[in-house]
Amino acid sequence: MQPSNLLRSILTRRRLLKLGGGILAAAPFVRAVPVLAEDLGPVTPTVTTTVTVTTSALAPDSGPVIEPARRPFGRVIAGGLAVREQPSLKAKVVSALKLNEVIAIKGQTSSDESPTTYNKIWYQTEDGYTYSAYVQPAENTLNQPLEAVDERGFWGEITVPVTEARSTPGENGYLRYRYYYGSVFKVVARTVDAANVVWYQVDDEYAGKGFHVKAEHIRPIPPEEFTCLSPEVPLEQKHIEVDLANQVATAYEADKPVFSARVATGASFRLADGTVQSFRTTPGEHRIFLKIPSQHMVGGSASDGDSYDLPGIGWVSYFTGSGIAFHGTYWHNDYGKPRSHGCVNMLPEDARWVFRWTLPSTPYEQRWTRTAKRTDGSLVKVF
Repeated sequence: MQPSNLLRSILTRRRLLKLGGGILAAAPFVRAVPVLAEDLGPVTPTVTTTVTVTTSALAPDSGPVIEPARRPFGRVIAGGLAVREQPSLKAKVVSALKLNEVIAIKGQTSSDESPTTYNKIWYQTEDGYTYSAYVQPAENTLNQPLEAVDERGFWGEITVPVTEARSTPGENGYLRYRYYYGSVFKVVARTVDAANVVWYQVDDEYAGKGFHVKAEHIRPIPPEEFTCLSPEVPLEQKHIEVDLANQVATAYEADKPVFSARVATGASFRLADGTVQSFRTTPGEHRIFLKIPSQHMVGGSASDGDSYDLPGIGWVSYFTGSGIAFHGTYWHNDYGKPRSHGCVNMLPEDARWVFRWTLPSTPYEQRWTRTAKRTDGSLVKVF
């Protein structure tokens, strides 16, 4: 099933950081061990936390304290991103990174000499330190292609920092999009090119089926990863609070917090003509009423500098009729400040948790799920 054209039109107001550029082919890969779906247990809910280590509290000659990073690799989101000798805007620039370049992240640290006060995290690279807001954390994992894809297809997620979607299987196919780590797609077929490389065909609900991605870059998502988390907790005992002042979303079972994540909610934007338009996430009590595992969001106005074309946005949980939702985000890594067009931007893994924990539950085989009544969905409190 597909959302109506009207529904699609109100669900696509998103800011695009124009992405392009090449792929750093030298980045190493990790080969995934194939796992059968029936061997996977339920995902255990976790609480997202941010490690904060202040460099100014260290002795002058001790250097920054390095903590483990969320992911071992990063994809550069902003071209010309500076790498500095130290995690400080005052430190010497030693190199500049290219758009979509893939870098190894050795660790992370926190510095008071950062561009913002809400995000002080810097990533340690081979050459120095770069600010985290403009680097998407990623894995670089290859997957064993399936031997066959039946008529039902399957949901899959990108497990490398960046891959290419081509019009036909093979390197000579027209490059239609670049897909990024954590994005989600519906795979409908398996093909093999002249070089004996396996490709998956992706069915994009907005742009059709003319998209082919190397199969080793997509992890099949088993049905078990769609099952409801905490199913024994009744609807009235589950709710999510979105704190706009602190940019935090917290899930509660009764009065007990069971999950928390930093987010980026709706902001105001200055358009090309100088006017300011507000997209603040609407305060009040809402209900999740529509869920889509993967959505291609397109819209905006090129004349306003506000056009966007974002395929594979994963784990979308809508809670207002104007198109505000929780969803995964791959075009920035800057949580803690309003910066969206109303939606609650989250890391893909955090959006997946919300998608699974909230009601309505989403059957694996469906493209989207809607509640029969608004009161059937989980409560969302925005304040």
